[in-house]
Amino acid sequence: VRDGKKGKSKGKKKGEVETELSDEDLQIKEDLELLVERIHDENEGLQAAALASLEEKIRTSTSSMTSVPKPLKFLRPHYEGIKKLADSNQGSNRKAICDIVAVLSMTMAKDDDRDALKYKLMGSQENIGQWGHEFLRHLSKEIAQEFVQRSEAGSPVDDLLSLVEQIVPFNMTHHAEHEACDLLMEVEQLDTIHAHVTDTNYRRVCLYLETCAQYVPEPEDTDIFKVVLAILQRMGQHTDSLIVALRMGNTEEAEKILESCADEGVKKQLAYILGRQRMFMIEPEDDELLDIVGNANLSEHFLSLGRELDVMETKTPEDIYKSHLMESRFNTKVDSARKNLSDTFVNAFVNAGFCQDKLMVDDGAKWVYRNKGHGMMSASASLGMVLQWDVLNGINELDKFTHMKDEHVRAGALLGVGILNCGVRNECDPALALLSEFVDDENMNLRVGAILGLGLAYAGTRREDLQEILAPLLDSPDLPMELLGLVCLSLGLIFCGTCNGDLSMNIIEALMAREETDLKSTYTRFACLGLGLLYFGRQEEVEVTLETVKTLNFVDKYACITLETCAYAGTGNVLKVQEML
Repeated sequence: VRDGKKGKSKGKKKGEVETELSDEDLQIKEDLELLVERIHDENEGLQAAALASLEEKIRTSTSSMTSVPKPLKFLRPHYEGIKKLADSNQGSNRKAICDIVAVLSMTMAKDDDRDALKYKLMGSQENIGQWGHEFLRHLSKEIAQEFVQRSEAGSPVDDLLSLVEQIVPFNMTHHAEHEACDLLMEVEQLDTIHAHVTDTNYRRVCLYLETCAQYVPEPEDTDIFKVVLAILQRMGQHTDSLIVALRMGNTEEAEKILESCADEGVKKQLAYILGRQRMFMIEPEDDELLDIVGNANLSEHFLSLGRELDVMETKTPEDIYKSHLMESRFNTKVDSARKNLSDTFVNAFVNAGFCQDKLMVDDGAKWVYRNKGHGMMSASASLGMVLQWDVLNGINELDKFTHMKDEHVRAGALLGVGILNCGVRNECDPALALLSEFVDDENMNLRVGAILGLGLAYAGTRREDLQEILAPLLDSPDLPMELLGLVCLSLGLIFCGTCNGDLSMNIIEALMAREETDLKSTYTRFACLGLGLLYFGRQEEVEVTLETVKTLNFVDKYACITLETCAYAGTGNVLKVQEML
């Protein structure tokens, strides 16, 4: 008996509240209870009519679920009874009863029972999407759990895959592509998604899969990228296909994509992408495309952009320092070697590629001799950065410094040649012709400039002729650690990301042959970095070398960290980031 106050009943303890049902809810509850009573009836005709009515009420309430639907809420007390009926009933209505139990189990079954999947497999498997997104989402979770358990036990999974074949098309046509992808990845059937991808949903599918690739272990990430690549190629998206191929490190596939493109404009765009990624090993037959991939006109394009943006005005180190804004009691200018060295670096970076500055281009000899020792080497090398990519004019300017008497100036000019040619392919190979003759020079500084210059000039080119020039140096037991470190670094730059087994073993053996005092040299770090660059972005392919490096004395920990960092650099591998943290 109610006391007149809404929501409270006599006989209840203080603080206990019972929600009063509205007339509408009360009617729904009574109708459902009547239907439950009738489905227990032995008359199959009456039972079928009750099941059809009950199915309609549940189906319409679960098609769009923002809270627990009222039918599911009111049927909670009857769940176990309907479940027992489904287990015991052997009549023609059994499948319909099992369908009802499968839907009710969403909110009533225990987490580990997987009743939704169990009874759905016992029930009707037609038009599974009529029960709504939430039921399919719940069913997909149980399918994934069951698939893992059966796979480990070696049991067949055909019945699970038949459900997947119904769920995936529904999700793909109802803007739930991410759920379809998740389910297919869980049951190891991602390849089948091709049949459901259209020109209206492929972008969402590819974007989601590319993101997922960062969160899965190897080699699953590569498998995902292969699926994405196949989808993009089928849709004629050459640019996106090329980017995915480059992320996979698949040079052969990248070359095929370039060749298969029929549109000349898009083909040039692909060539510019390859040039930006320094994929010089790809050599198109068309001369214009060959120049684009080789960045032959990079300097011209860069200067054209500078003029367009109106940033061609030459800058000086003072424009960066703005020392006139600093208050000081002393206004005298100090012409120290250290300040001149800092001016050299600032000038090189702020005017890089603009082919003009106020220190080196017009009369660099004066500025070079205002420095000392390695400062002179840095000054003459900085000219290569100012003139970067303009190979023809740059070589002529740097050639003047290669004939000067001071060894530091000449060494800097050799290094400048390397910087000048970095990222540009030239059919005349001026860097190789000029630098190779100094690799075995008696002068230490000239060898440093030549070796490091070759590494910078041909970074990423994977040229075997350079391996024949530099690799034999590693076999020399008398090679100073400074040169050993720079040789390894240059080889790492040239063969970046190639997993070159011969070079990696050469570097490791060269380190193993060294004494403890040699390995404690700071140049040992350059050798480790060079080794790491060989596996740049190659992820699990570094594992064998990683185990070998652990046998090195004194540098094993640093070498392992460097190798792992380089191997997973730029991959976005979240699992490896978590491991490192």
